[in-house]
Amino acid sequence: MKKLILGLCMILALNACKDENKQMAQANTKPVVKIGAILPLSGDLAVWGNSEKQGLILAQENLPTTLKNKYELVIEDSSNANKNIQHLTQKMISVDKVDAIITMFDPAANIVGPMATTNKIIHFGQSWFPQYVTDEYNYNVYADMKQEAHLIADYLAHKGIKKVYLFTVNQTGFIGGTDILKQLLEEQKIEYRESNFNFGQTDFRTDIVKAGSFNAQAYIIGAFAPEADILTKQLKQINGEDIIITGLDLGLNIANKSLYEGSVFGSPAIPGNSFLSGYKTKYNDENYLFGATVGYISFNAIVHAFENSQTKDKQSVAKFLSTDNNIPTIYDEKIIKDKGLIYIPSELLTIVNDKLVTFEE
Repeated sequence: MKKLILGLCMILALNACKDENKQMAQANTKPVVKIGAILPLSGDLAVWGNSEKQGLILAQENLPTTLKNKYELVIEDSSNANKNIQHLTQKMISVDKVDAIITMFDPAANIVGPMATTNKIIHFGQSWFPQYVTDEYNYNVYADMKQEAHLIADYLAHKGIKKVYLFTVNQTGFIGGTDILKQLLEEQKIEYRESNFNFGQTDFRTDIVKAGSFNAQAYIIGAFAPEADILTKQLKQINGEDIIITGLDLGLNIANKSLYEGSVFGSPAIPGNSFLSGYKTKYNDENYLFGATVGYISFNAIVHAFENSQTKDKQSVAKFLSTDNNIPTIYDEKIIKDKGLIYIPSELLTIVNDKLVTFEE
């Protein structure tokens, strides 16, 4: 009897191994879709490039096993340097043979966009001013800067603010967004002054004194961490804890939430719990950066297109993308797709008890 039981166990084990080997063989025979990502993983913008990398890896690991294609990531560091972006794009096209490329911020998007068109490769960028989106091969995933600027200007007018000081880092997106905001402030009859600064600046006291002499009632910070954090600390030390600080898509590193307690931000909306819980489980951290959500959405949008187009041919995929509006979302609100522009919903956010929440008056 023991021998019989042992024999049955061996048969069951062998069958299980056969089934597992069959599943592995089927997985290995799936067509491979390569998705390249050219990100600033070093340099001034490294914190943002690495956040997008985290979102891409999380999205890849969360893919169901029932898909018809297998999806591989090829990630390269550009340091946000134009010559690196150009070289890496050529490498991905000619050597890695990628089917799609994801980029971050304006320089990369505007370099890769025309190359994607020429080589008929899907390209998803992240730009505040997506001039490269001219055909069915190029797509931009970002919050709507105009919507954010309107949210901030309306909030300031509602609070009765008459004088505002603008601190803006010398970066294309922030400068362009501040220009939009300035037009809206003029329409609201809100007076403003402004200072610009470079990445790496650590002493803002001279400009803060200027803001105090102007009798500013609110401060608009258009910057990334760490500069935004340093500036905010110095503002509070010099001009007091009772100042109002709002951010034009501040690029808030919410690991420093206590620093911004009570501040109000024009910002991309907070993603849904499924993304937040998945991110926390994967990285043992609940402090995601916006780049992670953009990477997650871009990767899944590309997967969605390759899974639902009639063939894996990139022209077929591009045609599908140009007409499909069912972009997978991690937000409670539906993402808006306007041709090649994919807008993440924006809203006013604030920090309450060290928690990022939707702002309510």
